[in-house]
Amino acid sequence: MLKKLYVLYLVVFFGISIAAFVIGNYGIHDQKSHIYLLPDGYTGWVEIRYEQEGSPPLPREGKEYVNLIPRTGILNTPDSPTSGEMKFYYLDEQGNRKRIELDMIRAQAMKSKYVLTSNGTKEELSVNVFFVGTEQQWNDERSRN
Repeated sequence: MLKKLYVLYLVVFFGISIAAFVIGNYGIHDQKSHIYLLPDGYTGWVEIRYEQEGSPPLPREGKEYVNLIPRTGILNTPDSPTSGEMKFYYLDEQGNRKRIELDMIRAQAMKSKYVLTSNGTKEELSVNVFFVGTEQQWNDERSRN
């Protein structure tokens, strides 16, 4: 009897372990990656505004969303926010990419933000914001605010 319980325990344990691995692995592979292409040498705040009607959707490279950030630092997209890996690059005028090291990315956050519309009402936006710059630039930015 004890042997049967032990075998049953092992079968259940391995079944749960395999199910957890499959579910966890599926969740990781289902996440979308994001490529952020910033104008060459850009420093300052970047803001991606999601669910903005009339804006072009984010292009894709395979499974990766491409966020082409304009010089203003604000990108509007009709897409909904998604989680996933983030890769940052400077994009020069010839279309070449240069990796931006993670120590240049600061204060990254997904949040809600209220903005005034043209008719004077407030609209709640889902935004992804981050600052691009050296530690000194970041400290200077924080001292201004």
